[in-house]
Parts: sequence; C-alpha cells; structure tokens
Amino acid sequence: MLVMAIAIAGLMAVMVKNRTSSASVASGPKILVATVDVPLGSFILASKNIGWAEWPQSEISPSFFPEQGHKIEEFNGGVARRDIVAGEPITSSSIVKANDGGFMSSVLSPGKRAVSIAVNSTSGNAGFVFPGDHVDLILTHRMPGDVLASETFIEDVRVLAVDQMLNNPDNKAVVAKTITLEVTPKQAEMINVAISIGTISVSLRSLANTLKTADPNAAGSYSTNADVSRLISDGVANNHVSVYHGTSNEQMNFQESGR
Repeated sequence: MLVMAIAIAGLMAVMVKNRTSSASVASGPKILVATVDVPLGSFILASKNIGWAEWPQSEISPSFFPEQGHKIEEFNGGVARRDIVAGEPITSSSIVKANDGGFMSSVLSPGKRAVSIAVNSTSGNAGFVFPGDHVDLILTHRMPGDVLASETFIEDVRVLAVDQMLNNPDNKAVVAKTITLEVTPKQAEMINVAISIGTISVSLRSLANTLKTADPNAAGSYSTNADVSRLISDGVANNHVSVYHGTSNEQMNFQESGR
C-alpha cells in the first residue's frame, strides 16, 4: 500500500507539472513564425507565409518579432536569408525586410546580378508582370536589307522588382517603366548589348514550367517580317535578297513571278 501511495503521488506530481508547463506555454506572448516552409531567397507574403503564434516566455529571444510593437504587414515583400521551416520563429537574421539596407543583395541568388530594363505598357506585358514572376526576353531590331527580326535571346529569368515595387500583395496590375531582373553576369552583358541594338520586350512564363525544363520552342527561336506577312514571304512586297560576303553585303533584286 505504501509503494502504491508513493507511485500515485509521483504520478500526480507529474500531471501537475505538465499542466503548469502547458499553462506557461499558453500564457506566453505571441511571436512571428513561418506558417509554411520558406526557401532561401523567397519573397514573403504575410497572408500566406507567416503568422503569430504563442511561445513559451522562457524561450523568447531578443531576435524574435513579438506581436506587440509589430504589424504583420510590415514584413510583406521581405526575403528569406536562409531556408525557414514551418513553425520556426522568424528572426532578424532569417529575413530581410523590403525597406532594410542591403535588401537587393539579399534577394540575389549566389553568382547572380540585378539588371534593370526600360519597358512600357506593351513591352512590359500590360502591367501583369509581378516581382517573383519568371520571364523570357525578346529583342526586336532591324537587320540589313530592311528585314525586321524578333528573337528570344534570354530565357527564364526571375523578376526582382517592378519600378521600385518589391512586392504586390494586392495583385493589382501596374504599368511599369522599369523591370529589374536576376541574371547571370553573361546575361547582364547580353542585355546591355541588346539595349543598343533594338527594343527589349518581356514574355511572361507559365508557373507550370518555371524553373523546370526549358521550352524547346522558345530556346533560340526567332521570327522575321517574312514569317509575319505572307506578302513579304511570297516576294510581292519585297523581292530582293541580301547576300553577305564577309563584312560586305550585296542586294540582289529579282523580277516578280507572274501569277
């Protein structure tokens, strides 16, 4: 009986301790945590990626963001400095907010560069390109012999910013004047050359093939005015051919074939 009494007393003590611990957890302050896994370099959307959760008072760190003194909207457009798992507290070292210094360098993947290009309502996809989207770049220019050409010269690059907007939580169309892209050093050089050659337009990629296998129909594809107009391709409107010899070219005219 004595042994049984001691066992029951011990069990009651454990139960009281567990209840006390649970009460201390429940009574702890709320801090900011990740509600889903957030990969390195991802933009943070407050309504989808983060939320407030109660945390034990004894485990609160100065690097945490308590609900008191912070609004969840201030973290919109922030970027993860590292991989963050669901349920993990958000800290000052795990994310960088959109208005913090060094934000753009934190957004960039290792080895990548940020390059901005000028766009308008047409070349910028009518304002439906948002930060985080992936696009192809198309160069349109006039070749010798009065031939117009349009070619996809860069594929699948991430949009970092639209004008100076780093996020678009309301998903409203914004007609931008500039788009900032994440590219390799070589692609940055290609873009600077393309700006001098002609006009750059962006082509929005589907989320279904973003960061997966490249579209074989887009890689290195191009079109000329002859592909667009049957009159030109049939030689009715343009019946001459440019023949290139090294650095020189010769225009050869042909008579229209009667039909």
